[in-house]
Amino acid sequence: MAASSLDPADRLAHGRLRTIRGWRLWSMPPGALGLIIGVEFVAVATTVLSLVTSCADCLTVSATTRLAVLLLLSVAYSEITHQMQRMRRFLGGAVLVGLHSVWAFAGVLILPIGYSAVLVWAVFGVAAMRRRQQKAVAYRLAYTGATVVVATLAAKVVVTAIQPRVTELPPGALTAVAVTASALVLFLINTSLVIGVIYLASGGPPLTELLPAKEEVGLEVATLVLGMMTAEVSLRLAWLTPAVLILMILLQRSSLVSQLEVAATTDSKTGLLNAAAWQELSQRELLRAQRDGSPCAVLLLDLDHFKRVNDTVGHLAGDAVLKAIGDALKRELRGYDAVARFGGEEFVVFLDDIGLDEAWQVAERTLSRIRGLVINGASTGERIRLTASIGMAAYPQHGQVITELIEQADSALYVAKRGGRDQVGLPLPARAPHPG
Repeated sequence: MAASSLDPADRLAHGRLRTIRGWRLWSMPPGALGLIIGVEFVAVATTVLSLVTSCADCLTVSATTRLAVLLLLSVAYSEITHQMQRMRRFLGGAVLVGLHSVWAFAGVLILPIGYSAVLVWAVFGVAAMRRRQQKAVAYRLAYTGATVVVATLAAKVVVTAIQPRVTELPPGALTAVAVTASALVLFLINTSLVIGVIYLASGGPPLTELLPAKEEVGLEVATLVLGMMTAEVSLRLAWLTPAVLILMILLQRSSLVSQLEVAATTDSKTGLLNAAAWQELSQRELLRAQRDGSPCAVLLLDLDHFKRVNDTVGHLAGDAVLKAIGDALKRELRGYDAVARFGGEEFVVFLDDIGLDEAWQVAERTLSRIRGLVINGASTGERIRLTASIGMAAYPQHGQVITELIEQADSALYVAKRGGRDQVGLPLPARAPHPG
């Protein structure tokens, strides 16, 4: 039957069905699709089951009042901070940690199990309505909510098994153990389910690339602690509960400021420092080296024949190559060495407390690591082996300020390129050392 022959209600339903059929969800790998559907089914089924089993506990004035207070606080928080949350998502991309754990964990501690699930669904329902106005993807919103529901119910089971009187939060070591264990369960299950679907959907990248950064873990710990405080205040000083909003807003603002600071100093394609941040940091480190009388060095690295890489595999794959080079530099260098993308396919490194001979060895090891990187052409199937050239300048031999060292490293890079590429160069007329 043609859509034009349907009445308005049927046409609306027909249009919605076509929209659902067009979701990218259905084109996901089977493993990711199965995990999404499975988690959402478990979340809905366990919610219904928990409501049925805790019906008597839910239908009390105290439980209903606590649920209503937490719901009102969560809605107020969502409305007050939605612009900050939107900016956090924009800056952070796929943020694994959200601040909804405050309400979820407070519900774990002071609500019956059925109301714990209802609270999470309501919190994410409000967030979903807000994000749908921003054209967010429906199935992602549903999966995110389902993961928190599953994690919340598991945490509730754990805390109740250890301390049956948890909704009263009696003082003592047993309550402390129960609360800590449930917080750990909530965090691990929620994070694992999010990482799991990303892993399956993206073809199995290294898990180390998917783990949340230490800043995100710290933020999640802060939200869980704030959830404990919210639960305790709700039980002991209910009139003070709205003050939790102030702490929540400050935490959200602090997280946003931190992300803005990172964005201002980071190259978006590689995750390394950008040129301005690197120069400021390196200048400070050089001044410290001058005070201490210690050596240091600058490496300027340029990919060989990068235009051929872009022409063969495309610019998107070229960006992936830049990211791979950045990762190789971070793995080869020390954690405190300043590494930046200097522009285009150039990278720059400041090596602290390292003399000329040691810096030469670092540069050679870096080139060796890059030679091990191979990419495949998307259209031609051609395997492209990456190489790079490095120019090196050392303090105090080649310069006294950071701009001089960069200029000398640039001239040394020209020497390496002219000498055949895939090698380390020094500023003329210096001779290359021969370690060992």
